[in-house]
Amino acid sequence: MSVSRVWIAPIASIAVIAGTVGLTQANGLWVTSGRQVVTATAGTSVDDLKGWMTLQQAADGLGMPVDELIGLLDAPPGVDIAPGTALKDLEALVPGFEVSAFREVLRGRLG
Repeated sequence: MSVSRVWIAPIASIAVIAGTVGLTQANGLWVTSGRQVVTATAGTSVDDLKGWMTLQQAADGLGMPVDELIGLLDAPPGVDIAPGTALKDLEALVPGFEVSAFREVLRGRLG
């Protein structure tokens, strides 16, 4: 009997830790990717744009319509770019596209 009682505290500790991590991840409070939540009220600057962000996230953070942001890409005719496209994926769709150069275009547009 005493051997089984020895395992109660370690098992309970592991259950509490695993439960805490599981609940916080399920509620979006535990983030390990380094990515930030981008919303229209977040006040993202041009320098905050990252390659993993979608065009919609960038537009929301910058406070501009996503259609206007897509128009600044200077995509060739026939290339359909969706708001859910990540900035890093645009390099394959738009010839000569670079996130750093696009930041400069946005700086000129936003002042």
